[in-house]
Formats: sequence, C-alpha cells, structure tokens
Amino acid sequence: MSKDKTPLTFQESSAHDQSERQSGSSAAAQRQRILSWLVTAPLTTIQARSYLDILHPAGRVMELRKKGYKIQTVWVEDITEAGIFHRVAKYILAKEKRAE
Repeated sequence: MSKDKTPLTFQESSAHDQSERQSGSSAAAQRQRILSWLVTAPLTTIQARSYLDILHPAGRVMELRKKGYKIQTVWVEDITEAGIFHRVAKYILAKEKRAE
C-alpha cells in the first residue's frame, strides 16, 4: 500500500520489490533500476523518486542515453504524494535495440 492507503499498482509493487533487490545509491545501481522499470512501462520523475529512490532521474537517463539506450522524454502533468501538480518528464524506452 502507498502512504495514502491506496493499493500499489502492479508496476509500483514490482518496482518496490526490484528496488529492494537492487538497492544502493551508486549511479550504476540507479541506472539499473531505471532500466528494469522502463522495459515494462514508462517512468515519470515522480515515480523514479518515490518508488526507485532516485533523486535525480534526469542525470541517470542522460547517462543511459550516452551508453546508447534510446529513451524518449515527454512532458506531462503529475501529482506528488503531497497533492501538488508538477510538470515532469515521462521517460519511454524505445522498442528498438540500443544504438551501438
């Protein structure tokens, strides 16, 4: 359950479980958590911070792009746990293979 007592979605629950297994604050661990999420669904900045414990997801996404991953950014409105709307990035992993 989330802090507001609503059940977590499958994606959020899976991400939480995965985050527990891939814990660590190193950039490599954070990049792996982002990739694990992105192979199944898009990821917003707020989700990365709340469920993956990544405080600067834009930096990790930039590093993944430099490694050849094709990640698209779409700007969306999302709400925080505090109930405040923000314009945030939504990251989408391209289905094609990463650039070599």
